[in-house]
Amino acid sequence: MQGGQSFSSPEPAIKHEYNSVTKQWTSKPATVSMGTRSFQEGTMRHVFLLRDHSLSGDQECVAKLSKFPTEDRRTYFSEVEMQCQCQELATEYNRKNPPKKIQFVTPCVMELTKRRAPDNRGTLLLGVEPMLRGNYVKYSNNFGFVGEEDRSTPAAFSHYTWCSSQGKQLVCDIQGVGDRYTDPQIHSNAGHNNFLYGKGDMGIDGIRQFFASHRCNAICQFLGLAPVNNKSVKSGGTVLRRPDSISSTGSSHSSHSSEGHARYYPKALAVTCPPMMMGQGHAIPVIVPAGRRVLVGPRISHVAFAP
Repeated sequence: MQGGQSFSSPEPAIKHEYNSVTKQWTSKPATVSMGTRSFQEGTMRHVFLLRDHSLSGDQECVAKLSKFPTEDRRTYFSEVEMQCQCQELATEYNRKNPPKKIQFVTPCVMELTKRRAPDNRGTLLLGVEPMLRGNYVKYSNNFGFVGEEDRSTPAAFSHYTWCSSQGKQLVCDIQGVGDRYTDPQIHSNAGHNNFLYGKGDMGIDGIRQFFASHRCNAICQFLGLAPVNNKSVKSGGTVLRRPDSISSTGSSHSSHSSEGHARYYPKALAVTCPPMMMGQGHAIPVIVPAGRRVLVGPRISHVAFAP
């Protein structure tokens, strides 16, 4: 028992892992113990604790089970692929040398071979990933929500993904512990009612909602991301000084932030931001397309039980 949670006896499973480089899936046997009851739930998932006994180190994981008994089994695999794609974008973002590097945890699909799916069609599938320990924060959702902390790094990363993809997609629903993220959502700009990334993909309407509430910050400026609405640049937070901001006399202006002295970084490669008509920068009243879901709360929450 852990934190009031009881676990099942160890049981056989098949662990399906995705390689984002080769775009291939591999499978291997595993042994797991699953929490006997859900400890959290979100818009679309019940969340359980799970121990992956095949891991040599920390075995504590979280397992996500769809609330919808008839959920297409392929959804579990496509969500893993989406999160791995977000990590690829995070790696690209980190190469720009932002003040704080980011990471998405690596998920997998766990197939419990002795259990049946809720609709009794096949074995039970779970989305599984390592537990994040610490203060879990939801920085944004998939429809323009901005968390109370309003941190610069998550917002700038979302803006960056829109620009680096030339307007084809935007990563949002950023949440996690510090800058270790999980359970993101990608909005696709693939045409009317053509959604590439599941029920949470709001398409161009979701992208507009992000930019309606987004205020560019020092990291957006450092990355050379062009603003897409008429909101003023957010003040406070991390202060960056690019070399081209140094005065013509060779001396730089004194600058401080809540994190201490201003930090200096080499000039990042500017990224052309596709244009977007945003009106006056206010939330755009749009109708949520049929079958789409606004992720109003964390889809999963990670907890760290005291030993």
